Amino acid sequence: MRPKLFRDPIHDIISFELDDPVERCLFELICTQTFQRLRRIRQLGFAGLVYHGAEHSRFAHSLGVVHIARRMLEALSKDTCVDDDTRMEVLGAALLHDIGHGPFSHAIEKVTGAHHEAYTRQIILDPDTDVHAILAHYSEEMPARIARYFGPRQDFPSEDQLWLDVVSSQLDADRQDYILRDGHATGVKIGMYDLERILAMLTTYKSDDDERVTRLAVSYRAREAVEDYLIARFHMFKQVYLHKTVRSAEKMLEAVLQRGAELLRLGHSWSGLTEAPPLLRLLSGGELSTAEFLAIDDTDVWMMLKLWQSDDDEILARLSNGLLSRRLYKTVDLDNTDPVVVARVIDRANEIATDLGLPSDYAVLVDRASDTAYKPYDPSHPHRSAHIPVVERSGAVVPIERGSDIVHLLSRDSYNIVRLCIPQEIRQRLTKLFPAYA
Repeated sequence: MRPKLFRDPIHDIISFELDDPVERCLFELICTQTFQRLRRIRQLGFAGLVYHGAEHSRFAHSLGVVHIARRMLEALSKDTCVDDDTRMEVLGAALLHDIGHGPFSHAIEKVTGAHHEAYTRQIILDPDTDVHAILAHYSEEMPARIARYFGPRQDFPSEDQLWLDVVSSQLDADRQDYILRDGHATGVKIGMYDLERILAMLTTYKSDDDERVTRLAVSYRAREAVEDYLIARFHMFKQVYLHKTVRSAEKMLEAVLQRGAELLRLGHSWSGLTEAPPLLRLLSGGELSTAEFLAIDDTDVWMMLKLWQSDDDEILARLSNGLLSRRLYKTVDLDNTDPVVVARVIDRANEIATDLGLPSDYAVLVDRASDTAYKPYDPSHPHRSAHIPVVERSGAVVPIERGSDIVHLLSRDSYNIVRLCIPQEIRQRLTKLFPAYA
């Protein structure tokens, strides 16, 4: 049978050999309605408002992740046995890792409190889904085997930790794809690194305790490539993921979704909607079936914003129109080293909002975010720590930060922001009171 080919801007050709039962199953999963839904969910949400090329989907990213995971398994096969069931388990988890994402997932998660990995498990385990049917046809135990990748890390069997490292670690297939893909789409050249060198130098090691757990590692000959990879990730967070305009749009989306859910609970209805769509019921805390959740994508959010921009509720209309027309709240970055000053500035912004007749809950949005480029080895959790081990020339295995001054510094540094997202009229008055933030 001829292979099925996908032309990818990052990895060139991603192919699936239909004569191979594992790859045939992966291709069948790609063809499901559940997986095709990812074409309608952007990988970077509102980043396209700043980087106009950032229009790629979670579908494209997921294909890249399974491609890298497959190459990781090929590299590891020289050190350990990878049978077909293990391949199916790891590659299935890599391919399906994002199927539980909703539209603008991180903003919706903050409103609903429901994490996308919980939905991923639900979709895989629900016997009524097309994904479950295909996995169960491969083998009855495969849905449960794959679903465990999206549960608590401490519950994952220690003897299989190597496979979890491929799917979820600081050097996993997910991160290795999204850094390259997002850097390419946004044009941020700092997001490039030497993927080929890292893949060629992957290896394994066994922990030095009684359990002798096999884990993912990299040869010392790829140390510089891993340094570049971690630096790329750090700068992608600074320049893209935590960009002030992107975050302002995300905070506005959180606010408008919260407002929509609040009005729904108060009995508000909208012309043209005979009943509350699944998106609104999700936001208002309603119980959704798996099928109802899978019916929601980015289109639903844009549809509601277009409807809400003409609503009688001024809060809902202003936020919706701002997102549709890219008239976004302005930002004020605060000095997070002084929490007293931060609190004072936020209080004053709320007072200004009240003076201007604006509801502070929806006009003064506080954005708090942080990221650490690399989490160092934690000896208190030797089997669960997802640090990056390096196999030295001598055969000794050490955390990468012990042999790299760059990574040592990255592990001690974090990028923390406290930022106000506020209408221009509030910002003008606030910066007169606090000239340092002008």
